[in-house]
Amino acid sequence: MKIKILLTLILSALLSCGQAWAAKTVAVLVSDSEEVYNRPVATFSEEMSLPILVFNLQGDIEADPLLKDKLLASDPALIFALGAKAAFVAKLWTKEHQEIPVLFAMVLNWQRYKLLDQANMAGIAAEMAPGTQFVNMTMVAPDVKKIGIIASRHSAEILTQANQAADLLDLELFTEIVERAHDFQRAFKKISGKVDAFWVVNDPVVYTLDNMAWLEERCLNEKKFCMGQSANIAQLGLVMAINPDLAGIGSQAASLAKNILAKRQSPAKIGVMPPLATQILINRRTSQRIGLSLSSQALDLVTTVVE
Repeated sequence: MKIKILLTLILSALLSCGQAWAAKTVAVLVSDSEEVYNRPVATFSEEMSLPILVFNLQGDIEADPLLKDKLLASDPALIFALGAKAAFVAKLWTKEHQEIPVLFAMVLNWQRYKLLDQANMAGIAAEMAPGTQFVNMTMVAPDVKKIGIIASRHSAEILTQANQAADLLDLELFTEIVERAHDFQRAFKKISGKVDAFWVVNDPVVYTLDNMAWLEERCLNEKKFCMGQSANIAQLGLVMAINPDLAGIGSQAASLAKNILAKRQSPAKIGVMPPLATQILINRRTSQRIGLSLSSQALDLVTTVVE
């Protein structure tokens, strides 16, 4: 009898916990009104069983001085923050409310913002793991063995992962560390003769429109395989881009949110997960200009062919 009563009490407690979070809403905080956030927000909203309230920073934390109060007044069970500004602001706003878990996504080079300093923070990386990118690179261009990388100190963790992946895949990396954006061209020229491909890191120092436009021209002139981590890279003219699928980000975030809310999984234990869904873009015109022959097997991997 005592065991039966104990089990009943435990079950009742679990049900009351479930009802407590199920009665709340989920706040989605976006950095601005960019269209790129629409798909992950839509997928996340579809897969969550809770009401969703969307809050927009409009690119500036001071655009709506009452936004913090509005968001916290909604008593969210969880905050899903998209973009660097939203992620940083969500961390700031929950500093005194760490009972509210925060999931962030679409934050380039998330390490530089020290988002995991708070125990209520977890996220999905904006970049595919270096190993995943290198594997796809070598499947499309099997002759690539030596890869050049230009980055700043902000990409230290990514470069560590890249070196570990390169060792496993028998690739050789040539890395130049720069401090300023205008050092990019000098660094490229220094290692260009040693490599047969370049990998563009989403580094806050070197990843500028001017540098990417210049890199596109040099890769074409020198007929080098150049790959990046943004769809814009392939649209601009580099051969290949590998980036997370936007709808997949929303779906993955919904799955993590359910684990946190329903299964009481700790955000601190989740940390930052790699994106699960991949989007691969190939620029066919550029591949032809650098003399790269795309096999049927390589094209089978591709999500989008840029003509």
